[in-house]
Amino acid sequence: MQTSAFTRLRAFLASCFVWDKAFSRRVLAITLPIVLQNLIGSSLQIVDGLMVSGLGDTNYAAVVQTNRYTFLYQLFCFGVASGGAIFMSQYWGAGDVRRMRQSMGVSLMWTGVIMAVFIAVAAIFPDEITSLFLPQGESASIAKVYLRWILPSYLFHGVTMVYATCLKSGEKPHLPLISGSVGLALNTFLNYTLIYGHFGLPRMGVRGAGLATSISAGVTLALTLALAYGKHLPAGAKLKELLRWDLSFLKRFAKTTTPVVFNEGLWALGVTMYGVFYGHMSDTAVASMGVVSNIDNLLWIFIYGMMHASAIIVGKEIGACRTDEAYLYAKRMITLAVTTGVALGIILAFIRFPMLTLYTGLSAPVIASAATVLLIESFTMWFRAFNAVNVVGVLRAGGDTVFSFKLDVGAMWLIGVPVCAAAVFLLKLPIELVYVCTMAEEIVKFFVGVPHFKSRKWINNLTQTEGELAFENH
Repeated sequence: MQTSAFTRLRAFLASCFVWDKAFSRRVLAITLPIVLQNLIGSSLQIVDGLMVSGLGDTNYAAVVQTNRYTFLYQLFCFGVASGGAIFMSQYWGAGDVRRMRQSMGVSLMWTGVIMAVFIAVAAIFPDEITSLFLPQGESASIAKVYLRWILPSYLFHGVTMVYATCLKSGEKPHLPLISGSVGLALNTFLNYTLIYGHFGLPRMGVRGAGLATSISAGVTLALTLALAYGKHLPAGAKLKELLRWDLSFLKRFAKTTTPVVFNEGLWALGVTMYGVFYGHMSDTAVASMGVVSNIDNLLWIFIYGMMHASAIIVGKEIGACRTDEAYLYAKRMITLAVTTGVALGIILAFIRFPMLTLYTGLSAPVIASAATVLLIESFTMWFRAFNAVNVVGVLRAGGDTVFSFKLDVGAMWLIGVPVCAAAVFLLKLPIELVYVCTMAEEIVKFFVGVPHFKSRKWINNLTQTEGELAFENH
């Protein structure tokens, strides 16, 4: 008997919104610590921004633009960690701790390579890097100083990210939350004392902000390692376990992870290009988008939490060969993300002015531009939330990294970056309309991503060897 369209729609909505208690508890247990950890990370940026904004538009613009290079580095590291998380989550579902540790070892190796490249380039070519983001002048000179003081944090951040990813994949997300909380508290205290010279210490300005970030990053790594090894968790691997690779595993890891690394790297480079465009407009444009970025990151902690939780939950189900459950759980997480995006958009529309009053050291034009951009963002959060959870949380968890790479990077470099460049250099639009142009890529990703998700072609079990897959297909 054929069911009516209304009955099918009701069944679909029930599968999305009516959750069993066990799944609800699981989502909460995984998502809440990740959300809180992201809150800490966003709070760290906001604290830095608020304290540096007291030094004026020029200093704030210099720090914002320098952090775009740091953002590029962090996204490359995230690409490695995210690629490794695909394997870690699926091996966790399969109960294979040995392979989890091998995945972490390969991730650490590639993170070390990225770390060495970014530190070397920044140390050798600081003038060239700052000139990419800012025209020559006072703000560019300040940016070069800040870059030099923040470089030591690169040594710690990449390693911390890999260990934290393994802890999350093993469903221990509260442990990175603990180490991140300590790092935030320390960074806030050091910012207060070093930027403005409290408690008898010298007033260091942006140098103090960079030093505070580097010290707190080192402490965060030390505490993360202490928790991983002290509790004898999968992340607490011995050196020989991290280095015990075989050629077949390395090939499968590289085949799946390489698109993710290039995805994050090229996506981060695209976001950096947006920053370059802003830098060629004015310090007002740079500062206003810096404020928007800080507030945006604070609100997006919920979406990022769902994104990472989706990867863990869906990846575990696929690794345990429960593909129907993986699709159902992915559908529920995407629905939750879209609903949350709508709610956050409404909240943002009402709270943007009270939040902007915190930036007392910035000029009125900066605050006015930021307020308008945030209002525009409030209308776009729901489909951006879909894209984030679908591409990073679901498609990657299923091992569909090539398609997610084409979708994410293709939309940005073929649509977003050219449209934004034309808006800045040809049409010379104000920053508010330039921001609208950056949303073109999100619209494309939404309309291409929906049918691909529904096709289920993204579900691939990576824990099985090629021989096992051939036997099943036969």
